[in-house]
Amino acid sequence: MDVKFSPVIANATNFPEAVIRATPGFGLTDIFPLWQPDTLKQCTFTRNGRAAIGIAALQLMQQGLTNTVLLPAYHCPALVEPFLWSGYQVKFYPVKTDLTVDLTLFQSLLTPDVTHCLLVRFFGFKQNIEQLIALGSAANKVIIEDCAHALNDFITGLQQPDPRIAARITSINKMLPTIDGGLLYMHDQPTLQPQHCSWYEELKGIAFLLRISKLIRKVSRRKPDVLNVKASTCSERSVYKYFQPSDLTSASFRHTKQILRCSNLDVVKARRQANYLYLVHALTDTTAGRCLYPAVGDEAPYVLPFLLRNEQDFQRLRMQRIQVLRWEEIAASDCLVSESYRSRLVQLPCHHKLKPADLDYIINAIHNLGEN
Repeated sequence: MDVKFSPVIANATNFPEAVIRATPGFGLTDIFPLWQPDTLKQCTFTRNGRAAIGIAALQLMQQGLTNTVLLPAYHCPALVEPFLWSGYQVKFYPVKTDLTVDLTLFQSLLTPDVTHCLLVRFFGFKQNIEQLIALGSAANKVIIEDCAHALNDFITGLQQPDPRIAARITSINKMLPTIDGGLLYMHDQPTLQPQHCSWYEELKGIAFLLRISKLIRKVSRRKPDVLNVKASTCSERSVYKYFQPSDLTSASFRHTKQILRCSNLDVVKARRQANYLYLVHALTDTTAGRCLYPAVGDEAPYVLPFLLRNEQDFQRLRMQRIQVLRWEEIAASDCLVSESYRSRLVQLPCHHKLKPADLDYIINAIHNLGEN
């Protein structure tokens, strides 16, 4: 099917610079050697999560067939674009108000023409993904699991990989203080192996990570080096907004690997859970909206999904210099929930670097919305 994405509702350039950001900032404590997971040797480090999806999509294409993938109707375009670039036909399955999927409806969509299905752990929560995996496996579909928001679950799953899942991906920079980074796990190593950038580009990355503006300006005067290895299929300029074919050949920065290897994910998880529950408790009686998930189980939440009563409150929060996010550019489908959520479901920061004062600032901002 032809895919048309909805236009942006609010442009980030119209908002002041955020003082409370959606993702954690880097500190020297992030490179202390606290955690050394051997399981990472099984993974391919990629530039970002969408590059991991792109590599998996290429590796898992079935020759001689029209490859058709089922994707959730609620999404960021970065989830869809790698499949479009790879030549897949795309179909969407609707989501319910809690972002679970109707099992009977999903099963009915697993028609013979569908070859693949991608399943998402939205915002780090499992929804009913286990039942969807079982249905997809029973229908002999190639299953890709998107754990972009669920780094902890991705790492845990490496200890006993599920043979029903052909590929799993995650994004490092959504959970940890890095500026790039994705991980791809497949039972067999993908043919396309990304390569590290030059040390000059690595230096630029470290400069951005440390926010050293003078060093950034200095190194930017040089002409960038070209990666030594590029796949011929990835050399063209992308026509997509988020997906860049050149990312398929570029591994994450070396320092991104180090930050991941030095991160104590148990501590990250515990702090995110505590921050999430603190926000939920304080926002229980707000009239501005409601928390989509009022409880957290064993998950490490990426953000707190909050359903606004008034979609205009998104702009009010951004003007208070809080970097709330939302997925505005969903592809056209018949999913009414996705159409509503593109303007009303916002992502409140709950990352492990937030201080009590930051959380209270977010809480007061939300309560003030309800009073207007």
